Amino acid sequence: MPKPRRFLSIVLCCGATSCLAWQSLAEDWPEEKKIGYRFLDTVSKAPLPFTGKDSDFSIDINPKLGDVAHERYIRLPVELEYSFTNKREGKIGIIPYFSNPLDDDPVSSDGYLTLGLKQRVDNMLEGRFFLAAGLDVQIPLEEIPSPLLRSSYDQYMAYLTGAYKLDEEDRWLAYSTIQYQWVGEDRRDNKTPVDTPNSLAIFQPGVIYQPHGEFRYGLSLEYKTDRLDGGNDDGVKIIPNITWFPPEDTPFFRRLAGHFELSLDLEYALSEIDEEEYGSDFGINLNVRWRFFKTKPEPEESVL
Repeated sequence: MPKPRRFLSIVLCCGATSCLAWQSLAEDWPEEKKIGYRFLDTVSKAPLPFTGKDSDFSIDINPKLGDVAHERYIRLPVELEYSFTNKREGKIGIIPYFSNPLDDDPVSSDGYLTLGLKQRVDNMLEGRFFLAAGLDVQIPLEEIPSPLLRSSYDQYMAYLTGAYKLDEEDRWLAYSTIQYQWVGEDRRDNKTPVDTPNSLAIFQPGVIYQPHGEFRYGLSLEYKTDRLDGGNDDGVKIIPNITWFPPEDTPFFRRLAGHFELSLDLEYALSEIDEEEYGSDFGINLNVRWRFFKTKPEPEESVL
């Protein structure tokens, strides 16, 4: 395994070099090509305190690319998200488990039903600080083929998330999320007597750099622990992220209404909690967001 400090140094150097290069190129682009500060909902699995405008609708597809190399299945989460107002949004989705054709012993499952609700608070500190709270739920539709015992339980994730604009140009954003996950009913078909998995607390601070152009860059640190529920496990991941906003004249995308965001996460585990140590230190996740334009006029003031 590479030394954590060396790996972190490489990631930071590469990210900084890429950011400076793209910023220099973007400054020379015509005004109509500059995309600017985009709507952010989540980054690297961390929920952010932003919501869409009234009646915004989007589809998120998040294939777990690392499953192809490391699991007997391939997960393909799909979620539909709708903004009831410009401060409140809900989502519903599924996470099916497809058979991995590259594995000698593939398995599949209907996976999970997912539900979520987020409520944003008014912007504070002259519009530079943002705060929101929410709840995400995962309910297994049948027994999950994951080796993690936790995967076959109903899972409830409450969270509080905040973000702060670091500059007047809206290019740098610092954020932090606090999440607490506990389990409910055991959904295994053939149950054996086992202790219920401990609840998990997850802390994820990070920073986002958004130059005027086609790309956004992020870097976050995820700390996961069950010590608040009597356990003694900790896990730490570093997650670089890059997002591409295809310009409107991009082939294929220009034929579709709304706009797209394509994000790639590279996860590197510095340490893992015991139940997750069976996997690889590296993970790759792709997120494709198809966001449709709102259908109602934008309200003059924020409403709940």
